[in-house]
Amino acid sequence: MTRPLPWGGRFAALLLLSVGLLPLLIAGPRTLEHVRSPKIQDWSTRHTLYSQTGTSAALEAAQSDPRAIFRWREAEQRAFDERSLRSFREFPIRRPPRTFPSRTPVAPAMQRDWAISLGTAGTAAAMYPAKYTFDVTATPSCANDFVVFPVNAAGSASQANLVAFNNLYSGTAGSTGICDGRGTPGGDTDTKTSATVMWAYNVQSTINGGVPGSPALSFDGTKVAFIESAAGKQAHFHVLAWKSGNGVGTNLQSTATPQTISTFSATAPAAGSGTATDLALDTALATGSDTLSSPYIDYANDYAYVGNDSGYVFRIKNVFCTTTGCGTSVPSVDTTWGTLGAVKLSATCTGQVTGPVLDFFNLNVYVGCSDGKLYAISQSGTVASLTVGDGVSSKAFGGIVDPPIVDGVNGFIYAVSGSANNGANGVLVQAKADFSSSVAVPIGNGNQCNIHAPALSNAYFTSPTATGSLIYIGGVTGTIGTCTAGGATGGTSVLYGATFGAGGVLNSGAPANSLNSGNPVGSEYAPMGEFFNATTGTDLLFVSLLRNNSREFVNLYSFPITTGWNTTIQSAVTEGLGISGMVVDNDSASGQASSIYFNSLDQNAACASPQSGANTIGCAVKLTQAGFQ
Repeated sequence: MTRPLPWGGRFAALLLLSVGLLPLLIAGPRTLEHVRSPKIQDWSTRHTLYSQTGTSAALEAAQSDPRAIFRWREAEQRAFDERSLRSFREFPIRRPPRTFPSRTPVAPAMQRDWAISLGTAGTAAAMYPAKYTFDVTATPSCANDFVVFPVNAAGSASQANLVAFNNLYSGTAGSTGICDGRGTPGGDTDTKTSATVMWAYNVQSTINGGVPGSPALSFDGTKVAFIESAAGKQAHFHVLAWKSGNGVGTNLQSTATPQTISTFSATAPAAGSGTATDLALDTALATGSDTLSSPYIDYANDYAYVGNDSGYVFRIKNVFCTTTGCGTSVPSVDTTWGTLGAVKLSATCTGQVTGPVLDFFNLNVYVGCSDGKLYAISQSGTVASLTVGDGVSSKAFGGIVDPPIVDGVNGFIYAVSGSANNGANGVLVQAKADFSSSVAVPIGNGNQCNIHAPALSNAYFTSPTATGSLIYIGGVTGTIGTCTAGGATGGTSVLYGATFGAGGVLNSGAPANSLNSGNPVGSEYAPMGEFFNATTGTDLLFVSLLRNNSREFVNLYSFPITTGWNTTIQSAVTEGLGISGMVVDNDSASGQASSIYFNSLDQNAACASPQSGANTIGCAVKLTQAGFQ
């Protein structure tokens, strides 16, 4: 694959443009009428970093990815707002607490705005919903902004495996939602302070599987790519062209009447058609289900990269049929890549593969495996590897279970594992993109729990060496027993903040900053979340603990990290036994329009409280960000 052309072929001093001009990079020349500028937030936007500084070659190459445009547009808006807020940004110095609160928050709780049942299961732990914002330059839209939740359950006539909600900005906690005043169609039931089901599908191929990974949206939001998988069966790749209203019953908060799709389109599905394509990922070499690998979209070339549970990575072409050569083709395995369209990572990688991430500068695909190694695949199919963890054959938590984080502008790759150095510690690794050098930062005690994706502070996006630039990650000290079984023998969960030195290289040795959870019950951290609120000038870190047998404890926290490491908790709340991966949306003054979306794990049938026993359900949840609207 040759390097794709930048979006629209425009560079023109990108970082000097005002936020009002940035939409032209996508939409074309300026006119007197409003230029709509959409935005996607999904799992991949958490794993690709686009700093504001770097070589001109790296910055220009990054234009191939609309994710870079999203990040830079936010930075331009931020710079504008910060100039207005500079005189008001005073931060009092407080003595930080030594531990997290264990039962009651020390700050006003984040407010749950709504929760809607997803049925017998929800979004899998460490997986993400996907949010589409119709126009970031306009008031948030009740009708057109939506969030898609994958459901890790086999579909049926009463069980959806992919659901979308609109009227997102509903609720009364803190402020009245801008979507609360909507009308109700005749004969329907609608809780006006809740989101509504936009569509619900049971996409059912021959394997009758669930959607265990995270979905990916087309740039225009009209299509969704995702993996259907079932244990012991071949994974299937689908593209759905959703139709608003499909699978919506008379109760607008119910997902229990999904539209079933079991017959698939032989041509690229048209937007709004309510049809889908089906591709079994079963080349002559690569077989297996898919538990952890979500599809990564290369928008410039209309490719998807995805792995499976047998150590293979596929490249799929004609995903959303946006290139001139697609015509009406359906997605298919690109047999020009690797061997028959699949790359075997190594002889030791025989298990689960994470979501792959493409570096738009060197065009390598980076992916982790259960053998504890980080892999780089070139466009010619050549594979290089770097050892990160101990691997599952050696230690139960030594694999890499979350996708790597790729900073193509600065040339760094980040990966984590729950066990390294023969179980002595967990590990955070920063590697040069060519694997020529790396830094391994020890994280707590090893082989206690999986370690999930870290988050970088907003200062990193200005420069990795900027004041306050940190990478946040969760680990465990002591011995907690078996994390996935809820055992506890005295260990504690700890939040760490690692620092950077010259050239943006991670400082070696134990992280400079740490905060003990203060709770002896074994917990695994969900993937970290970060969001910069330009309205208040505050950078927020969101942290959730997956508490396996402690339903009464607070487990979701936010920390203001604008000036660096800060252990003063801004807000805290209890959400079941913790949450899935989260997406954070608008920086908006509109009521209920600045929020966090996730699946709350282990809830009862009313999505109201933690549920003990086996009858757990999935709950799509929106929280108002504390300090927002």
